[in-house]
Amino acid sequence: MPSSAPPSRCAAAAGWWRNGRPAAAPGRCCEGGGMSLPPPIRPVDAAPRDRLLREATRFTLDQAAHLLAPGGEVMALHYRSVLRLGYPLGEVGTLHPGSLHLATPTFGLVGAGGVLPRHYTALVGTEQRKRSEALHRFLDLNASRFTGLFVKAGEKYRPTRAPAPAEHALAAVTGLATPHQAGRLGVPLETLLFHAGNLASRSRSAARLQAMLEEETGVAVRIEEFAGGWLRLPKTEQTRLAGGGRGRGATGQHAVLGQGAVAGAETWDSQARFTIRLGPVDLPGFEALLPGTPRHGRILALARLFAGLDTGFAINPVLAAASIPPLALGRGRLGWSSWLTAPKPRRRDGGEAQFDASLVTTR
Repeated sequence: MPSSAPPSRCAAAAGWWRNGRPAAAPGRCCEGGGMSLPPPIRPVDAAPRDRLLREATRFTLDQAAHLLAPGGEVMALHYRSVLRLGYPLGEVGTLHPGSLHLATPTFGLVGAGGVLPRHYTALVGTEQRKRSEALHRFLDLNASRFTGLFVKAGEKYRPTRAPAPAEHALAAVTGLATPHQAGRLGVPLETLLFHAGNLASRSRSAARLQAMLEEETGVAVRIEEFAGGWLRLPKTEQTRLAGGGRGRGATGQHAVLGQGAVAGAETWDSQARFTIRLGPVDLPGFEALLPGTPRHGRILALARLFAGLDTGFAINPVLAAASIPPLALGRGRLGWSSWLTAPKPRRRDGGEAQFDASLVTTR
């Protein structure tokens, strides 16, 4: 059987072709020290829209409509009928690049797939031969909406025809695909899907949370772990001595010193809370991080979704020392954005304000 390799006097170059296909790239040619043959160039697949303009008959009507429609809104297209009565080669007829007109011979009022009697198609053809498009355009105007609804009806049985399948997939891996689930967080779904890689991971580390918040806020973020917090003890877990004013028969509980005795109704837990430290920033940036602002709401929603409801945290915006305003009546908010300033310039940043997540709502 004759070889399909290209003619060559070089054995190395000839060995580059095996069974009519290029194998591994050869080295230098063994004759004359010439350069090796260049690797073959693989043809680049054309984009689906370019293929549609070149080979329209290979596409179905709903495929062509979704490729041409801006934003996937198929009702925005103008559907036209094809007057030919012959058997159609496909569901898509002529296309005009750069326009929103889509001609189909399989659906409409006139043509091979038209619902009107055949003499209407002949009548429209007669008018076209007189260079009059009025009747044809009038019929297409009435049928265009019905054709668009016919295309939309096919979406019910083709889940992959959704306008944003990637968004649905990202929402599913982050646990937000259930209807109305994302709206409860008080933050746009697009914001959460942008961080789907971190939110879907089972490994919840401080570095991941820091990277998400820095990307979202645009300021320096530091996660202070084991900031601690007070946990309120129920009465069944509080220390009580025997008797204790409840009568001689009352028994004590959790009263062993050094083992379970706790003074008061609260106990300190170093793992109960972490702190999200933001900044230092200037005064406008500091005010944009206070509760009630959109940026604060996004930080709160991302941190809650990432850390879970069992872990507490606090948001600590830090104002740069050079941006701390002098104390003035009616200018700042007590405990939030007001400081007792001294005549000397302050050197320490203003990071006293901390907002516990359990006391702040997203709405």
